[in-house]
Amino acid sequence: MKVRWLQLRRGLPARGWVVILPSLVIVALALAFTGRTSAAPAPQPRVLLSDLLFQQQQPLCQNCHPDEYAVWKNSVHAKATLDPEFQAQLSKSQNQQACLQCHTTGFDSGSGKFLSEGVTCEACHGPYKEGHPAGQTMKLPMESVDTCRMCHQTAFQEWEKTKHAEQKIECFDCHQAHTQGVRTGSPEKLCAACHSDQQTKLAHSVHGISGVDCGSCHMAKEMKDTATTTGVQLSVSSHSFAVPADVCNRCHSDVTHASNVLARASQLPQVGMADAQQLQQANARVKELEDQAAEMDNRLNSLRNVSVVGLGLAFGSGGFLGLLVGIGGITLLKRRGVQ
Repeated sequence: MKVRWLQLRRGLPARGWVVILPSLVIVALALAFTGRTSAAPAPQPRVLLSDLLFQQQQPLCQNCHPDEYAVWKNSVHAKATLDPEFQAQLSKSQNQQACLQCHTTGFDSGSGKFLSEGVTCEACHGPYKEGHPAGQTMKLPMESVDTCRMCHQTAFQEWEKTKHAEQKIECFDCHQAHTQGVRTGSPEKLCAACHSDQQTKLAHSVHGISGVDCGSCHMAKEMKDTATTTGVQLSVSSHSFAVPADVCNRCHSDVTHASNVLARASQLPQVGMADAQQLQQANARVKELEDQAAEMDNRLNSLRNVSVVGLGLAFGSGGFLGLLVGIGGITLLKRRGVQ
């Protein structure tokens, strides 16, 4: 019996393994593929809002940098955790970790704890270095956008496609690092530093006289995802510097909004009323088509998930059948060898 088994082992590399190895590879790939798509996300620790309501800590850096601390303590960064709007959004967030990584300092994703609330000195300058200031410096390179990009991903993605990015006009060229305000004190002066001709035209226009500045149109606020994984949307200023299509309607809705077309058309000949009704029907149809498109996208995603699982099962079944065929072939070869 032992002699026959040794004979079978010697014969497998040349015959049997050629049949069985592909089947084993298919089964392994199928299991890995289906396991990757069906794995449930790891539960994330939830942070109680009561844990965020303690008194704001005072960084030790203020002992040597009182001026920087004085302007920072009233900034958006300093109040990033204690801001009531942030706390309201945090309670609804689908991924609190993504929120707290930027709104706190030294956040630990494993425990859900953090060193201090708000964006403190060490959040940007890094952990305190022993021997500072005599031995080591903690300067933040002003030409680097990587520090801002870590948290301001949406703004950075918009900015990097603009003329400002092409001309190497980066975050710190416009914004103060410690106050987060603009360097010139007002948006008008900031834009006029490079766009003096446009600023002069604006100042003499109806918009300029009525108090509309560059940012009112070129940095108009829009509802955007603040982070891709939180499921939270906020109204934030655009950094694409492109004028949104609806920016005029925000101030001039009485003359541009579709809902007022019928009222104005009533003062026109009958043909104007008919055109207005058609426009209103067309707008309603557009909304209906948008809803249908969203529903089709949801169905497509569901079908895609089902097809992924089905494909994995098909690979697994095929591999299993191939394994059976391989075993049968080996058994047949064994019997022939015995004979």
